Amino acid sequence: MAIGDIIVGLDIGVSKVSCVIGQVNKFSEIEVIGYGLSKNSGVKKGLIIDPQEVAKSVKEAVSSAEEISDLSVNSAYVNIKGMNVRIEKVVMESDVERPDDGMTINDIYNLFDKIQLSTKLEKDEQIIDILPYEYIINGRAYKEEPIGAFCKSFQMEVEVVIAKGNYISSLQQTLKYAGLKLDGLILETLATSNIVLMPEEKEIGVLLIDIGGGHTDISVYKNSKIEFYTTIPVGGDHITNDIALTFDISNEEAEKLKRQYNLAIMAMITNNHDVKLTSKATSKDTNIVKCSDIVQVIEARVKEIFQIMKKMIADNNLASKIECIVITGQGISQIVGVEELAMLTLKVDQVRVCSPKLINIIKPQHMTVFGMVRYIASLGNSKHVNSDVEIITDPTFKDKIIGNIKNFKKLIFKK
Repeated sequence: MAIGDIIVGLDIGVSKVSCVIGQVNKFSEIEVIGYGLSKNSGVKKGLIIDPQEVAKSVKEAVSSAEEISDLSVNSAYVNIKGMNVRIEKVVMESDVERPDDGMTINDIYNLFDKIQLSTKLEKDEQIIDILPYEYIINGRAYKEEPIGAFCKSFQMEVEVVIAKGNYISSLQQTLKYAGLKLDGLILETLATSNIVLMPEEKEIGVLLIDIGGGHTDISVYKNSKIEFYTTIPVGGDHITNDIALTFDISNEEAEKLKRQYNLAIMAMITNNHDVKLTSKATSKDTNIVKCSDIVQVIEARVKEIFQIMKKMIADNNLASKIECIVITGQGISQIVGVEELAMLTLKVDQVRVCSPKLINIIKPQHMTVFGMVRYIASLGNSKHVNSDVEIITDPTFKDKIIGNIKNFKKLIFKK
């Protein structure tokens, strides 16, 4: 990345689309210069079911970001979730073109090409990214790109990110409707981990649980590498839905109750008082329940989410790689007792809930997309990061006058 690089990120979720425009400043940090948020109803279970509806939401979010930044956006990076990707570990060696001159970016590009050609893909699959984690030169390991190192050959350990072709096609079609090109697809866990995880957690072994409204992202990092990544179609909205169905109330009232009685463990209740509920059918207070009844519903769903994870950990032999757990996301991170319930269910002593406060970000709904922009900016020299944007210039005084005259004539002719 270079000073002045501009990166546009789009987080296309089940209930919202978030856009952030970031610019690399002189301190090599991301400065947010535009942001936008819109509601979305065109995505279900990780699939775009209504491209036109999603495109409309994308346009709205991008337009808001454009207005703040005075930029016209032509392309963007988009997040992709675990149910639409698989990750393949590859270790490969390559010769250096000019050993006496030292390694160059072209040597890394050449090895990327070899890895792409050698990776076996299923029907309709596409490689969307190659994540280099380690370079081995003369028996020594490097985390950063060892440009300039003198060697005859080098080895690179990477993770090849492979996406389902049908999802990419539907996403490209959606962006086309919105008038945008696709810069690239970014694993959502890479964006989230960039914000909420500490380097030492990634090193010792961490289970990252990112609970959103309609999905939960589950990833395991060990030795700073992704060991496991998937997404399950269960999130905070399901707790709201459970409360609504159990007590026959509206989703709006159920959401308020979830926020008001935000406990994940019934034993934490100090005052088990009565709660009046408004019937969905009559819109009147027709039912009285104990607050423990509401908490019981919340506890059951949160416990179910953790039990699904417990099975995944066992099925994929991940227990030995997890030393700590970090829970984040809008779905349940604000619910008291989540840490304790995770400890009890997953049998891990170190659990923390992370709700980061982002500088220059108005709403927490921008967390994932801000993480995307920061992650993209952190990529090495071998990755191009700039999005396609244009500066919007204000019309000159003369143009404004001519425009006003034209509008005045239209009004006269209409009369």
